[in-house]
Amino acid sequence: MKEIILGEIIKPHGLNGAVKVRSFADSPESFVRPTRLFMVSADGNRLEISIRDANPMGRLVTLKIEGIHTREQAEDLVGNRIVINREDLPDAQEDEYYWQDLIGMSVYDSAGTYYGIITSILPTGANDVFVVEGTNGEEILIPGTFEAVLEVNIPERRMVIEPSFGPVFHDTH
Repeated sequence: MKEIILGEIIKPHGLNGAVKVRSFADSPESFVRPTRLFMVSADGNRLEISIRDANPMGRLVTLKIEGIHTREQAEDLVGNRIVINREDLPDAQEDEYYWQDLIGMSVYDSAGTYYGIITSILPTGANDVFVVEGTNGEEILIPGTFEAVLEVNIPERRMVIEPSFGPVFHDTH
């Protein structure tokens, strides 16, 4: 069973058991919409949870978790991850992808030149940026725009880019 990390609890918020979460989700609705969410501790303990409320605060989200009523209880949750089972996620819309499906994907340009593997994704507000580890260990940044990304093939784990709209090479050595 594959799980998707929606966020990580980073600290309590207020006195009534709310927590601040570093969100990896596209919206706070991701925390209240799913049928089943789980909290996973550092030692791997997994507990099904219900979210009563979720409010955005920039890239953070404040959550009110059912059964957590005090700041002390919230403090005990710091470091836990909020996850969802991959099969519980709705299907992505056309031209939308779950980050989990893109990480590890091979990147080629329209002429067939291999660039490397997507290792992470940076949310920038305007568009995501794909971080690719190049064949020589260099970091390559590719804008996640329709002009730069020509094709995403999830089953083949392959992305095709138009090199005139990126990429940006960044030497990490």
